[in-house]
Amino acid sequence: MRGNSAVALEAQAFEYWEQDFARRMALAKPTDTSRGVFCNGFLRMMRELGGEAMEKRCLEASGEEKFVDFFFYPITIQLRMLTTGMRLLAEQHGDVEEALRRLGRQAVTDLAASAAGRAVSLMGTGDMRSLLEGLRAAYRVSANYGEHELEWTGPTSARLTLKRIFMPYPFHEGLVLARLESRNVRHLRVRGRQLTTLDSEYEISWE
Repeated sequence: MRGNSAVALEAQAFEYWEQDFARRMALAKPTDTSRGVFCNGFLRMMRELGGEAMEKRCLEASGEEKFVDFFFYPITIQLRMLTTGMRLLAEQHGDVEEALRRLGRQAVTDLAASAAGRAVSLMGTGDMRSLLEGLRAAYRVSANYGEHELEWTGPTSARLTLKRIFMPYPFHEGLVLARLESRNVRHLRVRGRQLTTLDSEYEISWE
């Protein structure tokens, strides 16, 4: 049984993330949109974790009746659903940060199964440099907002900077890891940090 201090810390963490998501939604414009494939992937995850009732709650929070994978929807919809399902995700994965990493991994799987994702996969040769360069293409076909800068800091290291991106940095840590783990490299590391509410930076390295 958890002590009062653990419960209090958990409550503080949820309050922090609820405020964080609210700040992101406040900064979004109606034209800031991403593909419906990510909303559908999130709803499937909610159904697997919490059953049809949880899936329905998240769909109701979105204000939509359904999502079409290829269509674009306001990013605020995804953030509202995430706020609704956050506690269940955190309970399943340990905390909100790890839950966000799992969502990032799921986003890679969802995009890869879509027509847009298959088109992106045909662009690269499969080596690490090509995979990282392909990240920017994947971001561009996934959403119509944000800037994506990639700087090579060594033969086996790079720095990815994301500007005006609405999902928090742990989400993108999971996304980048899932993208790069397909290659047989050792000691792959992706360490992100939030620079501002919508800007983040990632140090990526491998052997």
